[in-house]
Amino acid sequence: MTYRGMTALLMAALGLAGCDSTPADLHGLPQDASERATLCGRAAHAYAAAGSGAGAAGSGAGAAEEKRRRDLLQTIVDKTDFFDATGLDGEKGKALLGDIGDTLRGGNWLGTLNQCKAAYALGDPEPLPDLPADPGDRPAACAAIAVASAFGGDASDPAVLEKKVLANPQSSYFLIAAASEDGGMAAAQNAMAGKVAWAITSGAVGPLTDACVKQYPKAAATTAVTLPADERQAVAACGFNAALLGSLEGSEGALARAVSGRLQGGKAMPDPALANSPKRLLEQALDLGPPANVLKACDARFK
Repeated sequence: MTYRGMTALLMAALGLAGCDSTPADLHGLPQDASERATLCGRAAHAYAAAGSGAGAAGSGAGAAEEKRRRDLLQTIVDKTDFFDATGLDGEKGKALLGDIGDTLRGGNWLGTLNQCKAAYALGDPEPLPDLPADPGDRPAACAAIAVASAFGGDASDPAVLEKKVLANPQSSYFLIAAASEDGGMAAAQNAMAGKVAWAITSGAVGPLTDACVKQYPKAAATTAVTLPADERQAVAACGFNAALLGSLEGSEGALARAVSGRLQGGKAMPDPALANSPKRLLEQALDLGPPANVLKACDARFK
């Protein structure tokens, strides 16, 4: 569903509101009433929009959840005194409230919504989403979360998305993890692409990123990578990572191509047991850390 479609879905739920009720504890929300009302209203709008697919199509559970989210949106509009706070009439106010593109791309509106619920005493926080229960699905989900976090959910062009994933140390590491589960990079890329919409509509890329790094600690590695002492194993590792990033533009791609050229022009040969086994190459890559970090170590070792 497009942003415009999600916005149109909720317009009927918005009415002219309410009374002034500035909370004593803003829970980190803006002091300015207009900014606060807009931030809270858009977060609630995004939550309601994401809930338009909740439950099975046409099911009572799905319809009830959609209504609950629309009601929460209306309550927040009322409690923040949205229209009076912004000084806008009904039409302009609804347009401002419904402009949720940046909110969705920001990826953390569920946390904002819970801040708003706390500030205005609107009950328990909304539950944060979990990573997929199936361990085989988690790496692809984490790669998609890294994309949503680092690139604002801009996933309209698959070719651009692929390059962005590889250029980001965290998402490229998760992609390798997904490849090790799904039997190859192409399958991993397809699995990741299938979860980007879920990552964007989760509204919780920050907490989900933390959960992913907890699952895969080496994704957060910021220290220098230690290559295998065995030269042939190191050549295999460097060749794999250079090939992975060699199509990128900018400094990442330039470094990958430079390392690859040096390896091809050198005397050292890759370990055949590694070079002839994609599975073992992926296992080695996971053990070493993010590809960009591996390449820096390769650049230092193979001058």
